[in-house]
Amino acid sequence: MSPSPFVFHLIGMVVRLVVFFSGAFSLLWYYLRETRKVAPVAANNEDQKVILPLRLQACERFVLYLERIHPSNLLMRLNSTDITAMQLQSLLVRTIREEFEYNLSQQLYISGNAWELVKNAKEETISMINQAAAKVGDEAHSSALVKEVLEMSISKNNLPVDQALGEIKKELQKMF
Repeated sequence: MSPSPFVFHLIGMVVRLVVFFSGAFSLLWYYLRETRKVAPVAANNEDQKVILPLRLQACERFVLYLERIHPSNLLMRLNSTDITAMQLQSLLVRTIREEFEYNLSQQLYISGNAWELVKNAKEETISMINQAAAKVGDEAHSSALVKEVLEMSISKNNLPVDQALGEIKKELQKMF
């Protein structure tokens, strides 16, 4: 007994349906896979449009902060001839801390390493001022403190402020 033409026709239809649906499934699977790849990239571009200006602003503010607490700049800006070394020490330390607190939230937009270097620069600068003040004494004139701080900063080859500035500049170069 030979198979009837109906069986061949039925097998042919089943094969055609399997080929059709597997092709449709493959196309749909490929389409969904490719569209999923595009969505995160587009979202990433949108995030970058928002984040990049914030990161640039943070780097700018930290560069400004570090320049402002650099011992030579700080002393030039805050030195007064009619105060004692102790008063100048207090003014310098208070200014460094206040400016640091003002920029505290910007740490979100820089690397952990850069943030550590900024904190270290603040602490080391305060420490240098306190050490210089201890050497000259409380009742000394402010010019003696200025001289001592400048001598200490010159004797150090690479101030922590300069190290932090270098790291911030590296981060800026990585952004572009």
